[in-house]
Amino acid sequence: MNPQQVEETQESWPLHAPVIEYEICDEKCAGWGSDTDSGSEGKNDRQSSEYKERAGIARKAKLKKEESQIFAGVVAACPDRTLTASDRKVEVSRMLVKLKNSPTNAESMESALEASCGATEQVVSESIIEDIKVTKWTSSPENACLVCASRSSEAVTSNTTITNSTAPEAESSIKLMEKMARQERDLKSAKTQAGSLRAEIEVLNQKHRLEMQKQMDRLNESHRKEVDAMKLDLKEAQVARQKALTDLRRVKENNLNIGTDRKELNSKLEAVNGDAARFKNNILALKEQSNHALQSAESFSKLVEDLTRKARATEPRLDAEQANTSATLLQQNSKLLDENRKLKQQQSQSTATSSHRLKQLQKKYNSLASTYHNVVAHRDKLRVGLTRYQRQCQVWEDEAEYYNTSRDYRRAELDEVAKELTKMTAKYVKAVYNCNWEQQNYEKLKRTYDIVEPLVKIEADIRLRFLDQAREAVFDISRDETGAALRANGNAAAHKGNAAADAALFKGNFVPEDYEEEAEEIFEHLYNQKFSEYPRWTGVPGRQNDCEATLSTITKSSVSATLREEWRVVWNRIAGGSDNKRMVLLEELKEITDDIVDLERSNRRRR
Repeated sequence: MNPQQVEETQESWPLHAPVIEYEICDEKCAGWGSDTDSGSEGKNDRQSSEYKERAGIARKAKLKKEESQIFAGVVAACPDRTLTASDRKVEVSRMLVKLKNSPTNAESMESALEASCGATEQVVSESIIEDIKVTKWTSSPENACLVCASRSSEAVTSNTTITNSTAPEAESSIKLMEKMARQERDLKSAKTQAGSLRAEIEVLNQKHRLEMQKQMDRLNESHRKEVDAMKLDLKEAQVARQKALTDLRRVKENNLNIGTDRKELNSKLEAVNGDAARFKNNILALKEQSNHALQSAESFSKLVEDLTRKARATEPRLDAEQANTSATLLQQNSKLLDENRKLKQQQSQSTATSSHRLKQLQKKYNSLASTYHNVVAHRDKLRVGLTRYQRQCQVWEDEAEYYNTSRDYRRAELDEVAKELTKMTAKYVKAVYNCNWEQQNYEKLKRTYDIVEPLVKIEADIRLRFLDQAREAVFDISRDETGAALRANGNAAAHKGNAAADAALFKGNFVPEDYEEEAEEIFEHLYNQKFSEYPRWTGVPGRQNDCEATLSTITKSSVSATLREEWRVVWNRIAGGSDNKRMVLLEELKEITDDIVDLERSNRRRR
């Protein structure tokens, strides 16, 4: 090997062992630990970590300054030795950097240096390794770590010195030493600049870390506020939904109660009507009985009066007849006595009266006696008849008094029935009034229910869509079939035609006054009817109008021309079909409407 080759080899390889740097990473590891834990600590922990990081930066800068001073003293004390100066040192340093992630000990570092020095001995045979010394200082065994010299700010250099071998050529050695000295000076300046740059980079890294930590804290705080706001909105939506469901449930309960009350009132009304009809029948029957009793009493009174009058008229006649008969009998008796006396005188005067004449007189006397007895019997018979007539008159008078009492009692019953009928009539009128009032309340509640029901359904679909979307964003839960159905229902409620809900907006006075006229025009244009005529075209025609209103809100384009023609064909077929067929065609019309809407919107998004 000639001197030129030796000089080239010495220029390309260092005569001193490379500097192996170990970083005392107490403060740095503490700084990294604070970075990982800063997200879970409060503001006081962040302030203490910032204070510690600033103190660590100051200590590192102080150690760098001391290191540069020591390095300058070593160079000044050993001008004949070159510490590190070539690309081979960089390669060895890179090799050492690769070992930083695994725990290395002094023996592995020494073996790596021996290998590098062995490669140097192959090129420069005259080089002799005098001594290789590797020293590592750490604050504690637990937090010691090996890092690259370009990133380290607290390096402790372990000097490995390799003595120069004497070369036979003095001139080449002197030139080589001068060249190496120049390289060392350049290296010293480069290391000084690198140290200052490392310190600046470290300071910038620390500032950047602090700024990133502050931004992270602000982002976490804003995210927390947004999550709280979303949770609050979610709770408000749940409360509103619960309130709407409670109101709807209350309306349904009131409707059921009203229906129950109406049924009870109808049953009571039917019972009252039955009672009233029964009372009317009883009143009519009582009236008939009373009239019959009155007629009977009047006829009986007349009969009694006639009998009494006849009896009274018969009594003086009988008395007169009896008196006449008695007078006649007395006269006849007196005549007979006179004749008897005359006969006795004649008999006394003339005892010689014939027996024939006596027999005639005896017969005449006997006939007169029988006549007298017959008159007396007839008088007794008349007296018995008079007594019987008197008893019959008394019976008739008692019956007349009984019938008069019964008539008065019936009249009192009629008065009571009339009063009861008056009360029942008042109750019936009151029941009819209450029934009409309940009917009015029922109709009012039904109108309110008809207005609120479609709006509540649409609001429920829209709010459920919002809650499902919030669940996906807040809790990071993927959308399932139920969520997709909720989204579809919400989109349909918000973007499809619904004449019932739109008419309820007007009937419930939910449209602002300054927008009402324009809203009425829009409603009439969409559904071809006024909102006041909505109940007249419910059912299949109303759902057809909903589909047509949905298509009216979509801008026409050529992509949906075929579907629109098919839609029009189905629309025309609905008018002439049966009920079952119309329902099937209506479902087909709705599906075609959804396809047209999806196609137009996807085409608009692509543009």
